[in-house]
Amino acid sequence: MRRRVLFFIIFLWLFPLSCPAREYYVFVVAPMMSPVITIETYRNFVKYISKRMGKPIQFVQKKTYSEANHLLATGEADFGHICTGAFLTGRNLGLRLLVAPVMYGKTYYQAYVIVHKDSPYYRLKDLRGKLFVFTDPLSLTGRLYIVTRLRELGTSPKHFFRRIFFSYSHDKSLELVAENVIDGASVDSLVYHYLAERKKELVQKLRIIEKSPPFGIPPLVASPHIETELFERLRRLLLEMDRDPAGRRVLRKMNIDRFVVPELEIYLKTLRFIP
Repeated sequence: MRRRVLFFIIFLWLFPLSCPAREYYVFVVAPMMSPVITIETYRNFVKYISKRMGKPIQFVQKKTYSEANHLLATGEADFGHICTGAFLTGRNLGLRLLVAPVMYGKTYYQAYVIVHKDSPYYRLKDLRGKLFVFTDPLSLTGRLYIVTRLRELGTSPKHFFRRIFFSYSHDKSLELVAENVIDGASVDSLVYHYLAERKKELVQKLRIIEKSPPFGIPPLVASPHIETELFERLRRLLLEMDRDPAGRRVLRKMNIDRFVVPELEIYLKTLRFIP
């Protein structure tokens, strides 16, 4: 019996069983906004890419940034759109920079520290002992920026704020502050401006008390497991979207001007905010 088991193990080592290739691609998104807004944002994008690639694309939305990173790192997802903090963390997992969107004419974004417009808070220091909401543990604009700022002040979120919460979406953080449920939050400037166009009454209740330095914009990344040919094909398709009338319509709905191949250096400059 032992000989049979040993023979089987050696056989698998010499002739590993190959898994059939998937008949579809998997695109994963980290939850920068609430599920409903995220689905609305990416629905036409996924349809467009699927049609151009000639293969179905399964759209997957995970609750946390680390879950999205895991799917990409293991090859369960082929490519995805994740936040900058998740990408910088995911580089250790082999995530590959695919393209970056140009939004509002820029390839960078910022963290906005926000409070209610009628609050007595005008500096980050004013929020000592108050309630504060983060987006996700790996979010650069929604948490890591504040962690670094407080470290520079000789403290930490645990000791600085009275209590910390996680919203797992930037729009939810904005809502909590706008409705005076939470005293302050740090949010993605892109989401802030997106909602300023679509939910003016909400954003008008807010005041920005601090802006971070510019960070490399949240990129589209690829799994380390996809073949080079697929990587290059995806990159070429994305880079050419703005030249195609149908592609431009999709991008316009996402507030994206076009996609570009960014310099890795603009992301590496942000490493000081990554623990």
